[in-house]
Amino acid sequence: MELNVKQSGIEKRTFSTTYYKTRSGKINKRVNELYLRNDIPCGFSRCLKCRYNSEALKPLQFFENGSLSKSVKYPHFLLLDGPSIMKFIDVLDDISVFRNVIILQSVWAYIKKMSGAVFKRLNTLFTENNDRMFVFLNEFVGQTFVDPSFSRVPELYQEQCLISGSKFLCDHWNEFSVRPLIMCSSEETVARVSKDYPHVISIIDYVKGIQGSELLIQRLTDLNKKERRGRALFPEYWTQDKLLDGLSKGNLKKGKFQISPENYLEAFVEFDMEDQWFVQGSLNMNRAVHGDVVVAQLLPESEWTAPEKTIRLRDAEETQNEGDNLPDADGEEEESGDEDLEDSEAPAKKSRKEVLPSARIVGILRRNWRHYCGIILPPNMPGARQFLFAPSERLIPRIRIETSYYEQLIGKKVLVQIDSWPQDSHYPRGHYIRVIGNEGERKTEDEVILLEHEVPYDEFSPAVLACLPQVPWSPHPLDPPEREDLTSLDICSVDPEGCTDIDDAVHCRELGPNRFEVGVHIADVTHFVRPGTAIDQTAAERSTTVYLCGRRIDMLPSLLSTNLCSLRGGELRYAFSVIWELNGDAEIQNVRFCKSLIHSRAALTYQKAQEMIDDEKYQDVIAKSLRNLLNLSKKLKSRRRTVGALELASSEIRFDIDPETGAPVKVLEKQHLETMSMIEEFMLLANISVAEKILHEYPN
Repeated sequence: MELNVKQSGIEKRTFSTTYYKTRSGKINKRVNELYLRNDIPCGFSRCLKCRYNSEALKPLQFFENGSLSKSVKYPHFLLLDGPSIMKFIDVLDDISVFRNVIILQSVWAYIKKMSGAVFKRLNTLFTENNDRMFVFLNEFVGQTFVDPSFSRVPELYQEQCLISGSKFLCDHWNEFSVRPLIMCSSEETVARVSKDYPHVISIIDYVKGIQGSELLIQRLTDLNKKERRGRALFPEYWTQDKLLDGLSKGNLKKGKFQISPENYLEAFVEFDMEDQWFVQGSLNMNRAVHGDVVVAQLLPESEWTAPEKTIRLRDAEETQNEGDNLPDADGEEEESGDEDLEDSEAPAKKSRKEVLPSARIVGILRRNWRHYCGIILPPNMPGARQFLFAPSERLIPRIRIETSYYEQLIGKKVLVQIDSWPQDSHYPRGHYIRVIGNEGERKTEDEVILLEHEVPYDEFSPAVLACLPQVPWSPHPLDPPEREDLTSLDICSVDPEGCTDIDDAVHCRELGPNRFEVGVHIADVTHFVRPGTAIDQTAAERSTTVYLCGRRIDMLPSLLSTNLCSLRGGELRYAFSVIWELNGDAEIQNVRFCKSLIHSRAALTYQKAQEMIDDEKYQDVIAKSLRNLLNLSKKLKSRRRTVGALELASSEIRFDIDPETGAPVKVLEKQHLETMSMIEEFMLLANISVAEKILHEYPN
């Protein structure tokens, strides 16, 4: 390797070779080239050998923990293995215990591959706690790199990476008394790792040595409890090699598993751009959960069935059979005869014309498990430690959990995570995470809605707030110079009653007989939200403002959404404008686009705008503008209908809120007004014109 390359920090390069099979059965070879370095920082703030050239990459300020746990009597960094994070992710936010945490890059990749839900939580945990967690890029360091061919078993490969990384860091920090401590999920892993590296401990033994950690120990014990195996109730999943071979030969298909909302014992496997296969009965479903990516095998045509066309809800049927298959006081599920399963899965007797291509699930490629909201059901026997959890989402099966806090959870909505679904269990097994609130309270039910639909609702981070402009803020007509000054136009907005985030406004003025200038002005959010910034990334994750009864979850901080990016009446605001010249038949004669500075004359409600149009006593410029806009919009709508426009009509409702309690007191159907259609038509016209402009500028 050339000298200048070595001086840049690159120590050597290595090649890793992998083989994969295509759908046609051909074996392809893939060679990856990797450059290994000697200047990757270790994450220890006292280490003067390492350099940090980025604000995003900062070392850990070491927390003195030599006397924290009686199990470890020297200062240490915690290096967690992948299974520990997978199993105990819900307790890693305990900052009194889990500090000085170093996560190897190989462990990070392992979590990402094994579980998207756990990886998302780990990523959030790291982002919010980067003062106590550090990711060490061991796969790019010459002394810590482990060839992927070391083992095809992911866990064994991770263990070797941990051993290699810990030995390197131990030597790297030899001038300090601190040691890297490998933390494992099980005693078996500790026994294997300790043969090659002495500083290793199980996470439970570590916490047991910490004074006053009884509650944490109990949670860890609940999460770590091994299940006794009974007789198999479901078929075993096919091996990974067998699944890949079947997929490549076309004998199997990969698709998304979707439970029927009408019958919890029926489902469909949906394929990309293809037909779907029907799955009936819990045996054929084989422990698949709604949203999983599954591998399905088509049944012989003689075994094809048809949907029952009857409503079967899980809650109703399992309540009627209360006591069946519930965990008893010892935590074991009561046995049910094979005939019970068969009865519940009897295929519908239909004519051969009605049957659908039917399949069974033979493997799971990716679980769609997440956190679920719901309630814990009363136990079948007194003194039980295991309970059934009923999710609010009816497409999800009940979940068997173990907890010591049942008395505190009565009448509460709680959050639960699925961990596994063994062959010998009627129900998936999971663990309790936290209490959401009291069942039936509006605040609790609001949070359930947000959690179930995975709507981010946390407060905006300091990094996002740092992107906001200083207040007081006011726009400048010539900043930037390409922005067009339209403050002389009589512009107004028309929105629902109570709207505070006014994102569009309109104007119309007569240019001559049967000639009109019409403009749609959209709030220029891009002036404040720059690409790649923290506020841009957060807005992309939230994607929209969510409205609940008496509550809203903003996509952007309120300084922007309800103030600087809201086209409020009587205030200067930045906008994007599309301005047409229309004739009397609402046909476009000319169109132009510009960034603009506007001054809205009024922020009207639909009702007020309708009143100004209908009542002849209003003869001001805004009223005349609204009347012209309404007439032109009717012609636009008529022309759209003539060319076959699709109209989706549905009733809208609104809530009357008690101003003192914030509780909804009345539900009313919104009255449809002509002004609503008027605004809709010009928003559609703006979208059409912008789309045509983009197509013209970027034809390919």
